[in-house]
Amino acid sequence: MLTKDSFMKKFIEISEENLKAIKNGKYVEGSLHYDKKAGKIIFKSWNRKSPKNPKNRVICYHENGWLKESENKLKFFSSVSKRVGAVCACKVMDDNLQYVTEILFDKIESGEMDKNNIKLY
Repeated sequence: MLTKDSFMKKFIEISEENLKAIKNGKYVEGSLHYDKKAGKIIFKSWNRKSPKNPKNRVICYHENGWLKESENKLKFFSSVSKRVGAVCACKVMDDNLQYVTEILFDKIESGEMDKNNIKLY
């Protein structure tokens, strides 16, 4: 049985942003834990927002994949069926890479892409 003596006042540290959401009637998911150093109960809300990744710009498509440009990288993708065998798959991927490389150099020469931002090793 609950008595008046079984209840105690406790203070929970919560951010202003979460407090506003609660006052507006929204649910805030998170976790409560006791911080021994601070001597307080602290509420940390869970960040449920998915990260927003900028879209990659397609430079070209080839027979089995694509070449894309992100902010920091050039991304090459080639997919070949295992049924053709390892030697044939390597040849197809190498041909795709040569094709994409030629297109990349053509775009640099024509001025569509800035050669100073692309570092080929």
